[in-house]
Amino acid sequence: MLRATSPSNGLPRRWVPERGSHYVLWLLTLVVVVGPVVPVVWASFWSTPLYEGGGSATLQNYRHLLSDDTWWVAVGNSALFAAMTTAGSTVVGVGLAVLLVRTDLPLRRLFGAVFVLPVVLPGLVLLVGWSVMWSPSGYVSAWLQAHGTSLPIDLYSIPGMALVATSVAAPIIYLFVRGSLGSMDSSLEQAARCSGAGPLRALVTVTLPLLRPVALNSGMIVFALALEVLGLPLILGSSSGTTLMSTYLYDHWVKAQPPDQGLVAAAGVLLLLIVSALLFARDRLVGDSARFATTGGKAHGTSPLQLGPARWVISAGVGLGMACFILVPLAGVFLSAFTSFLSPFLSPWSLLTTSNFDTIFSNRTYTASIVNSLLIAGVGGFLATVAVAVLSMVAHRSQFRRRHSLQQAMLWPRAVPGLVTGMGFFWAFAVLNPSGSLRSSLWVMGLAFAVRALALGYSAFYPALTVLGKDLDLAARSAGAGWWTAMRTIILRLVQPAFGVAFVLLFVAMLNDADPAVFLVTPDTPVMGFTMLQLAQTGTGGFVAAFGVLQMAITLVVLGAGRLLLGVRPHA
Repeated sequence: MLRATSPSNGLPRRWVPERGSHYVLWLLTLVVVVGPVVPVVWASFWSTPLYEGGGSATLQNYRHLLSDDTWWVAVGNSALFAAMTTAGSTVVGVGLAVLLVRTDLPLRRLFGAVFVLPVVLPGLVLLVGWSVMWSPSGYVSAWLQAHGTSLPIDLYSIPGMALVATSVAAPIIYLFVRGSLGSMDSSLEQAARCSGAGPLRALVTVTLPLLRPVALNSGMIVFALALEVLGLPLILGSSSGTTLMSTYLYDHWVKAQPPDQGLVAAAGVLLLLIVSALLFARDRLVGDSARFATTGGKAHGTSPLQLGPARWVISAGVGLGMACFILVPLAGVFLSAFTSFLSPFLSPWSLLTTSNFDTIFSNRTYTASIVNSLLIAGVGGFLATVAVAVLSMVAHRSQFRRRHSLQQAMLWPRAVPGLVTGMGFFWAFAVLNPSGSLRSSLWVMGLAFAVRALALGYSAFYPALTVLGKDLDLAARSAGAGWWTAMRTIILRLVQPAFGVAFVLLFVAMLNDADPAVFLVTPDTPVMGFTMLQLAQTGTGGFVAAFGVLQMAITLVVLGAGRLLLGVRPHA
């Protein structure tokens, strides 16, 4: 029974006990974050859909899956695609990080800004641009063929898809490695140079070995992400009949009539186990990072290695690569969005039109998808940020016994593929609400998107808590304030900038997400990401590009506003 404490020093009564509220939050987090996986596992071992009566436990779904040759082809294709993507991303990401941070390469700041564009832009935007410009019938490919040459890689093949994925994943590895290089002592490189080693030898023998843990860490993350990616193989792979694990799930759920729900649940469980095993192996492999630490104390200021006359040649090569892999696809998105059609034999300026945007804004389904995505990203992103802030304070500023497991629960969604997240919420609400009224609501989709982005918001918010000392907490408690009062009136106000950063990141992530919507979208609840996927499959490139421009414009506006507003002090 809850008992209110008597007022002390004018403080309000405490109607909710601290420990009890922490347990309630911990339990709710486990139910929302980990709970949806349970019905997926249940559905994989059940003979009928969970929302139907009857049924019994069975292994038939797994027998059917493991005896399907198409599944094993998809597994092999996914492994090859992920391996090629990881290898290419690691080489490009690590190489560019070393060049842009440790050398005197000209224009390195400009290159660094351009190279990270795929990280802040919607994932489908570059994919659409690649398809418009570099596919066998694309604008640049057709121009090259007209001039007697052609691309060495077919974009619709697994190597071609891996090339596109590398342009998106390499910046992730670059950011990891750049952060590690920024904190690494450069005195060892200078010592190697003083001993007669050239710039290349100093980098290869000194710097690269020290980067092994961060390269392995980021590489394993990219490999896991490549296994679960949906948009790229769905748009490019379907043109050549190449099936990956993610498209296998999509085909047997969306295209099959009726959907083979038990088979899809079994495949989702196996995909979850594979990705979780990879992330666990990553933690084990990079655990002994002390073997790769320098013995110096505080890092000295970095002195860039001199590349000599070759630096201009290398700079030209880097610029050409970024132009081909990033700027040309982005140009393709805009050209396709603002022209009636693209042809290398006609000037795009003579074909300018806004008809693609007119069609989008005159189509009720398309406008509904924009409004729904903004609602999910705005309202859902704010509520998710509040949840992240409250849970982070419990996990890092309290004496709650289960706080460490709460931290792990908030990071858990990073190990769950987006398709499995959507599948989990579908089955969870199929059990809780068999009529389907809740399952088909926008709130459920927003909840799934929020859970998928939870780890991102938590990773942006909790560092601000860890740098604050406990003196303010103790002072407030000594004055008679309860734990919640101390958090609300002191700590939360001090970390308002981090709150804003978490909201911006969650808004962008939830606006651009599409994978969970595969299992939750209905004709009444379309969202931008899934609408773009469907349009891309039908070959309506102009509409997809127009959607991409709108999505990119919203993303850049939110990121720009966040950067502008977060630069102002909270009390200003």
